[in-house]
Amino acid sequence: MNGFNIDRCVAVVRKKNYFCNRYLYIRCMKATYRLLLLGALIFVFTSCRVSQRYTIPVAEVEPVSVMRFDSLICEYVNPSDTMSREALRMQAGDFWGIYNFHLLGLSDASCFYEGLSAFMSDSVVAGIYRDAQLMYIDMDSIEECLASMSARYMKLFPSAKKPVFQSHISALGLPIVTVDSLISISIDCYLGADYPLYQQRYNRYELMAHHPGRLLPDVGEVLLRNAIVDKNESTLLDAMVYEGVVAYLLSGLLNDNGAAAIMGYTPEQESWCVENEARIWSRIVEQGHLFAADNITIRKYIQPAPFTATLTEDAPGRVGRWVGWRIVQQYVEKQGLSPMDLVVDKTSSVEILRMSNYNPR
Repeated sequence: MNGFNIDRCVAVVRKKNYFCNRYLYIRCMKATYRLLLLGALIFVFTSCRVSQRYTIPVAEVEPVSVMRFDSLICEYVNPSDTMSREALRMQAGDFWGIYNFHLLGLSDASCFYEGLSAFMSDSVVAGIYRDAQLMYIDMDSIEECLASMSARYMKLFPSAKKPVFQSHISALGLPIVTVDSLISISIDCYLGADYPLYQQRYNRYELMAHHPGRLLPDVGEVLLRNAIVDKNESTLLDAMVYEGVVAYLLSGLLNDNGAAAIMGYTPEQESWCVENEARIWSRIVEQGHLFAADNITIRKYIQPAPFTATLTEDAPGRVGRWVGWRIVQQYVEKQGLSPMDLVVDKTSSVEILRMSNYNPR
């Protein structure tokens, strides 16, 4: 999962009028992109109404509005006057410097006007901006789902700051950026696996991570990883259990227990894991990997990859995360824990495994 938190200084992953002219949004293209985005949301989020294994009950869901920082930048480089430019910069708040300096690497502080103008007038960036605006011209359905996700998140973490959401373009940079309670989504990173520029930038196995349907799961995962930071990950088992906790809680935030949403798996990949669960577990144990503490072994099971190299080329990437999810599912069910209980649970990974009775056959 790619994310960036300025507070912790931890990295977790360029014709002005050309793309600002809204008359370029041809009506038939609007319809096409809207249908594609709607299909993606139904596929992964099912309009926020999927029958689930468990739910996170909330009393009230407050509306969410996504601030369009991507549109603000366009207005900034083509202002009606200098005063308008300054007002736009103030509207962006602290994210202004973070976006220009940290994300784009611009050096003409503090207004960044020359650098931004060069960035936004680049023909490649202009095309990316146009396509992202077409895809996400209407954010209503996303805002509805983010509102439900935010309410569930606050139920899990009542002392946390309520998330604030905005969108930006990064020219295929980090998909999600977080600063305190701000979650900024790089919408140009979610234009579909068949988007032409993606074919040049990403490996084949990475393409589905840029499907529009991955936007909401990625936001939820970043929220959880920022909130759950005190887990010990010294062994593979520790890492699997931590990943399992994140995956289990993510299913609650999304109200979706499917491996497509939680793992980004295809139906075929999910079926392979289910059919070979006992074999996967046996191989992990027999190879002495369960308590392996070296980062190379851990990454092979946890990080995105075309397949899990320690098992077989048929095994999808991140199988260790899937196993951790299964362990945590059984642990929660055996112990009768609620999602809120799991958030504050300090049980060690060894005890979680033991108390889950996880031993697929």
